Amino acid sequence: MIVESLFIHPVKACRAVPVRTAELLPTGLRHDRQFMIVDENGMFLTQREHPILARLAATAGDAALSLCGDDGRVVEVPYDVGGPTVLVEIWGDRVEATDCGAAAAGMLTTFAGTTARLVRMRDGFRREVDPDYAERGDIVSFADGFPLLVTTSASIAAARDAIAPEIDSRRFRPNIVVSGADAFAEDGWLTLEVGETTIDLVKPCARCRVLDVDPDAGRGGGHVLKGLAAMRTIERKVLFGQNAIPRKLGTIAVGDPVRVRTSR
Repeated sequence: MIVESLFIHPVKACRAVPVRTAELLPTGLRHDRQFMIVDENGMFLTQREHPILARLAATAGDAALSLCGDDGRVVEVPYDVGGPTVLVEIWGDRVEATDCGAAAAGMLTTFAGTTARLVRMRDGFRREVDPDYAERGDIVSFADGFPLLVTTSASIAAARDAIAPEIDSRRFRPNIVVSGADAFAEDGWLTLEVGETTIDLVKPCARCRVLDVDPDAGRGGGHVLKGLAAMRTIERKVLFGQNAIPRKLGTIAVGDPVRVRTSR
């Protein structure tokens, strides 16, 4: 088994970015979901209500984030933007973040068609992982609940064959896709050793209607979730992929061998 592909999502809910290498941090892959879009009340925006966000390109550079909309307009947001600290909310967690300024807010408001601002998780803030699945001190960025999502190319192919030919990995928003395994083999994995890193798989990922958003068109209304429910409903939840937590940090690259432990 090897790492077939790696993805980061520099802004939560925006377009996935394939990368060849990535540094594994306690919060997941570097630059993954360090930024988030919020409304005027500090509540996070997602593709569930705003599927157009799937079309927004966000690129993590060395010193700044670049946002690019359909019109080609680019807004650069330095990582040390130095804006005011604001409290934002994601899945009931209150998080300290840095407001990224008027230029980004104006672009996002126009793009999303609703009042929106860009925030970056404040340096030094620690958002903890659900203690039911974590060890003490485990932290996460603006991902829904866990630092990483792991799946296999065979699982994605199985969903594509059963549901619709246009389905690809972007629908499932993984960080690490492993090839060389059977479909849904990840359900039985407990620990991955990837390159110099170690990752614990701690909880199956329950899926929602974001699966129905076309990542190219930025439109919802598909039937992928319904199709997946027919094949992957387990204990009344539609499950696909495994939420994961880093244990040994380092660098991961496409092509790295993957070793699996099914018991600890």
